[in-house]
Parts: sequence; structure tokens; C-alpha cells
Amino acid sequence: MPPVNHFDKVAHFGYFLGGGGLCSAYLFCRSPENSNWRQIFIVAMLILAAVGILDEWHQSFTPGRSGNDPFDWMADLLGAGVGALILRKLHHLLR
Repeated sequence: MPPVNHFDKVAHFGYFLGGGGLCSAYLFCRSPENSNWRQIFIVAMLILAAVGILDEWHQSFTPGRSGNDPFDWMADLLGAGVGALILRKLHHLLR
């Protein structure tokens, strides 16, 4: 199978898509009757932005990996945001 250009960005997006959904689900389930989706989205994005930065920093010390790539971090944030928005549409399943 030939290598796919920028596949790492797709992997980052997918990984953080799941993280955005799970983090949002956790924040929602903490207090479903008092849920504020704007606040849930912002907190989830802040948490996952920090995880993405730490992941990029960690990769800079891992042999065979390149770290501190702002485009990887952007893919992380896009995935997290989409995951949180998908959970917003499916939150009724958590009640």
C-alpha cells in the first residue's frame, strides 16, 4: 500500500474526534440537568488543546517522530471540536 500524504493529520483528527466526544460526554454527565453546551464545548476544547500541546511536546522527544507541528495541533483541535459538536447532537442518548 503506498503511503498517503498527510495521513498523520487524519490520525490526529480521528483520535481527537473521539476525545472531544468522550470529554464532552463526561462533562455533560456530571450534571445533565444543568448542562450549558457552550461551557461544555469551551472546557472540552481547553482540555483537549492542552492534551494536544503536550502530545506534540512529547513527540519531540520520541525517536522517529517529529514534534511541535502546529498543523498536527490544528488537526487535534478540529477533531476535538467536531467530536464535541457530534456529542451535542447525540446527548439525548446519555440521559
